[in-house]
Amino acid sequence: MSKEKRTIEIAPGLMSPGGRMGERFLSRSHVCSYCQGNGYHWQENCYRERYKQGCPVCKGSGRLDAVISIQWRASNDTGR
Repeated sequence: MSKEKRTIEIAPGLMSPGGRMGERFLSRSHVCSYCQGNGYHWQENCYRERYKQGCPVCKGSGRLDAVISIQWRASNDTGR
């Protein structure tokens, strides 16, 4: 099966002296890897009858959105 890979090239913007800068990116509509985009899994009940159970990760949509947060700081900043 093929995999789609998306690349985001990032570079820091204009920062104020001594300041930190944060950015957020939203990448929409990736296939849920838990249910392979189906939105459900097949399950069996106590009578061995099969039924579809909604995916707990994507909540049945089959798709996921990625939120990417980037925090820029100066190289000599120790993360305080």
